[in-house]
Parts: sequence; C-alpha cells; structure tokens
Amino acid sequence: MIFVNYWRFHFISIFLIFSTVCFTQVVTINNISQNILVKNKVSFLEDKTNNLSFEVISKSNDFKQIKTDIPNFGVSDHTFWLKLTLLNNTDHINFVLQVSQPGLDDVNFYHPDKDGNYKLSHQGEDKPFSNREFFDPNYIFRFELTPGNTTDFFIRIQAKDNIQAPLTIGTVETISETNKIKDTLAGIYLGIMFVMFFYNAFLFLTVKDKVFFYYIIYLAAVILAQSSIQGYTFQYLFPQIPILATYASFIFPPLVGIMSIYFMRNFLHVSTYFPLLNKILNVFIIGYVIAFLVSVTGNFKLSFTLIQMCASLVSLYMLAVAYFILKKGFRPAKYFLIAWSFFLVGVIIYVLKDVGVLPFNNFTLYTMPVGSAIEVVLLSFALADRINILKKEKEESQAQVLKALQENEKLITEQNVILELKVTERTEELENKNIELGTTLKNLKETQAQLVDAEKMASLGQLTAGIAHEINNPINFVSANIKPLQMDIADIMEVIKKYENISPDIDFHQQLKEIESFKKQIDLDYVREEIDTLLGGIEDGAKRTAEIVKGLKNFSRLDESDIKEANLNEGIESTLILLKNTLTKDIEVIKDLGIIPLIECFPGKLNQVFMNIMNNSIQAINQKKIKEKNKLIISSKLIGESVCVSIEDTGVGMTPEVKAKVFEPFFTTKDVGEGTGLGMSIVFKIIESHHGKIDIESELGVGTKVLITLPLKIDLSA
Repeated sequence: MIFVNYWRFHFISIFLIFSTVCFTQVVTINNISQNILVKNKVSFLEDKTNNLSFEVISKSNDFKQIKTDIPNFGVSDHTFWLKLTLLNNTDHINFVLQVSQPGLDDVNFYHPDKDGNYKLSHQGEDKPFSNREFFDPNYIFRFELTPGNTTDFFIRIQAKDNIQAPLTIGTVETISETNKIKDTLAGIYLGIMFVMFFYNAFLFLTVKDKVFFYYIIYLAAVILAQSSIQGYTFQYLFPQIPILATYASFIFPPLVGIMSIYFMRNFLHVSTYFPLLNKILNVFIIGYVIAFLVSVTGNFKLSFTLIQMCASLVSLYMLAVAYFILKKGFRPAKYFLIAWSFFLVGVIIYVLKDVGVLPFNNFTLYTMPVGSAIEVVLLSFALADRINILKKEKEESQAQVLKALQENEKLITEQNVILELKVTERTEELENKNIELGTTLKNLKETQAQLVDAEKMASLGQLTAGIAHEINNPINFVSANIKPLQMDIADIMEVIKKYENISPDIDFHQQLKEIESFKKQIDLDYVREEIDTLLGGIEDGAKRTAEIVKGLKNFSRLDESDIKEANLNEGIESTLILLKNTLTKDIEVIKDLGIIPLIECFPGKLNQVFMNIMNNSIQAINQKKIKEKNKLIISSKLIGESVCVSIEDTGVGMTPEVKAKVFEPFFTTKDVGEGTGLGMSIVFKIIESHHGKIDIESELGVGTKVLITLPLKIDLSA
C-alpha cells in the first residue's frame, strides 16, 4: 500500500511538472556562460486602468501568451504586466535581467527573495540616471534563483512612445560583455558621424556654402536622434533631467525630418526645378511642428503616430523628388537618391521590427544606424562632388569671362580710334559749351546780385522814406522857430542898442523913460519867455534828429563785414525807431526785452533780419480788412547758450502752403511790382550764416510768430 501511494505521489508530481512546462512556458537556464534572449515564453496582462496593484496582478489568471518573439505593444498609454517563469538548472544563484529598451518611462521588476517574498526594483526614464545600479542605458536588475527552483517574475512597464521589452537573462559578466560589444558598435557609428560632422563643418567654414550649414545641422540632429534611441543622450548629456529624456523621442526625430527637408531643398535646388513640389515640403514641416506641439499637450500617442506618419511620407516624397530632379540631369541627385535609399531601407526595417513584422535581432536593431551612417558618408561624397562641380563651373565661367574679355579687348582696340576722334570733336564742343555756360553763369550771378541789391534797395527806399518823414518833423519844428527867434533877438538887440546910445549930455531920465517905453512896446518879458520857448523847441527838435541819426547809425553798422559782440536789444530798438513812421495808430508795440548778454554776430545783417521780419508783420496787420487794435509783440530772452528773439503779430497769418514756401527765393504773396520775394530768403541765409535757427508758427486769420535762436558764439570751424 505504501509502495502504491509512493508511485501515485510521484506520478502526480510528474504530471504537474509536465503541465507547468507545457502551459506556463518555462525559461530554463542551463548555461551561465551565455545570455538567454527570452522569446515566445512571456505572458502579458494589459492594465487599462493603470491602477492594478501587484497583489492583484500576481493572483490574476488573465495573463495571455505573447505570440511574437519580443513583447511589442506599440504606442499605448496603458500599463503592461509581463510574467516570466524561470527554471535554474545550474549551480549559479545570482543572475541579472536586462530590458533592452532605453525609451521606457517606467520599469518595475518584482522578484522573490530567499523567503519567497517579492521585492521591487524600480528604474525608468522618469527617474534620474544616477538612481540606476548599472551605468548602462538599458534597464538591468539583479535577482537570485535557487538551483533547481522554478519561480515566477513580474515586470510592469509604461512608455509614452513605442512599448517594446526585449528581455535578456544572464550573469553580470555575460550581460556586460554583450553590452560592451553594443557600446563598441555604437561608438564606431557615432565616430563615423562625428568625423563626417567635423569634416563638413570644416568645408562649410572654407567654402561658405549654406548647403554645408544645413547638412551639419542635419548631422547633429541625426546624432542626437540615434543616441536618444539607444539611451546615450540621457546617460551622458542630461542624466539628471528625466523630462528631457521623456521628450527626446518627440524632439529629435521631428528635428531630423525638418533639417533633412531644408538640406534637400538647397542641395537639389528643388525650388528651381519644381517650385510646386518645394512648397509641398512645407506641409511636412508643419506636420512635424504639430506633432511636437501635440506631445507638449500630453497626447503622446497621437504625437508619436504623427511623427511616424510624417517620417514615412516625407521619406518616400523626398525619394520621388530626387528621382524627378535626376531625370532633369542634375548629377548630385544621383548621390542623394542612393544615399537616401540606404537610409530609407534602414528605417523601413527598423519600423517593421517595431510593429512585429520582422524579428528582433541585431540585424533589425542596427539596420537604421548602419543605413544612416552609409547615407551620411555618401552625402559627404556628394557634397565633395558638389565642390568639384562648383569648381568646374567656376573654371568654365572664368574661361567664358576670359574669352569675353579678349573679344572686348579687340572691340575696344577697334573702337579706341573712333572714340579718340569723337572725343576730340566732343572736347571742342564741350569747350564751346563751357564758354557759353561760363558766360551764362556770370550773367546769372550778376542777375542774382542785382535781385539781392533790388531787395536791399526796396528796404532802403522804405527806410529812407521813413527817415525823411521822421527827420522832417523836428527840422520843420526848428525851421518854424528860427524866424520868431530872430525877431525876438532883434528886439532885444534894439533894447541893448538904446542902452548903448545913452548920452550924458542929454537928459538921462528922459532917455531911460524912452527905453522903458520901448520895452513896454515890445513886451520884453514876453519876448524873454518866447525866446526860452523857441530855444526849447529847437533843442527838442535837435534831440529828436540826433536820436534818429543815432538809430540809423546803429542800424547801418558800417562794420557789418566783421564779427563783433553786439546787444540784440539795441538792434531791435534802432529798427523800431526807423520803422516808427510805418506804425499806424491801431498797432500797439509791446516790448518784452529781457536781460541778455552780448553775442558774436554780424550786427548789420541781424538788423536787416529784424527790419524784414517786422516790416512783414506790419504789412500783415495792415492787410486785415477789419480795423481793430492789433499788436506787434517783440521779446528776447536767454535760453542756455543761446539767445531767443520772438516777433509776433496779430496779422492775417499764413496758410500751410504759404508757410512751406516762405523761405524760397522769389516767392511772394504781394502783387507784381510790390516785392522781389527775396526778403525772407535773405533772412534765412543770414540766420544760417550765424549757425542759428528760425521757426515760423502761423494760423490763418490769427497771426504769425517768428522765433529766432542764435548761439552766443559763432563756431567758425563748423
């Protein structure tokens, strides 16, 4: 009975072991000198809630067998659990599990300890690289497995891009050796890429061709994209910035696509051969940009799908465009077509591996880097050939230029004789023309001088009339007083004569009586008062005449050809004196002359400026049809290192059109014969010669204000 039960027990055990082997796909470790790539022996469970705990998962019966060699779940925002059953048929205890997919965001490895309790080891791109036990872009986990023991292991994975989980079992030594080979191959690839990068960068600095610039940017993008796929950018460039590692798959591939478009456009001259096809390339650029922006919003699945779609379409499109341009006879398109074909084949094989059509192995894994390396080398040859083409075109162009120069030299030699004859003829004509122009210029200068003199004479005539009128009044007053004064003096002289003729022989009292009678007759007291009055009137007339002469002297400034210091207030006062005759009773002159220092100037010329402006103001006031009390306001003040003189009237004012032309020579609003139109032009030149500034503010019907600003000192070197 005991014997029967013993065999029954062993039969049941053998049956259970057989059932386990048949249905749980146990991975058996028989040799520790080789790594085991787990294929078709992994089951999975998709957690669509992303919230299932390990306790629930470990007891679940919903695990399904993976049908592909490598667990490949595509792009998904769900969590995937992998279940792996291992049987250790060796004497070794310590093993490692490697998940060869650096792009996974979250990798949790649950493995039992000696007591059968599960422990968690956590890695992923969402943690700083320094958290990893092994300095390797792949995810490597240590675990222990007792010899002869069969144990279940669980792996929880999440990712924003394509979710693949190639699983490799081995020891630390065997995994390290395998990774060294992988790193060596990656180093060779990156070495080729960097050599091409610096080689083409040197060519860019040498030839200054923008095609090389786009190419080196494209190379940099390819290096970053390939390094990111293999996890080296996170390992070496930004190990403490997990977010960059997360977004690398959504930054570098679009950058590669965009820069490949810019490179092809310039390398194949797409806009020249096919402008419409060149514009369509912008659609792909926009697609890449949209794909990146979608990733920023958190929709990584859609972003990854858009990137793959753009990459597939733009690769085929660029291939077709290169073929069409090659048909046009552009030789560099052949190199581009061959190079791009290698890269495209590598991309297709890599994508087919991602979607599970092709198996996961070293060939499918490294086809895209190898294809891109071949593409880069061939394109570098194409760019070198481009230099030869440019050199040949330059030589042909130089030959054509040389030939054209020789022909031109022959033509020039033949034409020189004819030209010399024509030059001689033209020289004689030009000499005659120069003589005529010289005569014309001389006449113009004389005419200009006459016009300026005419303007001065017009002002002088007006000034003379005013002075004659002003001097005539006091002179007439003097002339009118002289005759009565002579008569009064004659009476006094007669009185004196009578006193002189007094004789002692005649009655003295009688003579005095006669003299007294004569004094009463001529009213001697009145004569005395009249003489004082007449002398006072003559003195007043003389003073007024002297004042006019003094004002005329100040205005004329006979030394005006020399720069000297002068007080502008004196010039204004003298000008007002000379214009007094033109000031009617309805014009009120308001003077606000401030305390100003002497300035360096041509005093006579500035007096001419004041005369012309004030005369225009008076005429503008007299032109008003409505007679009312008008004002002529004159002020001066010191502002900084300049003296400002303002002459403002309440005359008819000016329109903007008239104001714009007021300083133009020969422009006048007066009737024909009343003005030369040179007054304000002369004013402008005088102010300009003093390095000053003149501004006019005017409003039609309101009046005009002229602002003159003059520096205290004239810089003769300016």
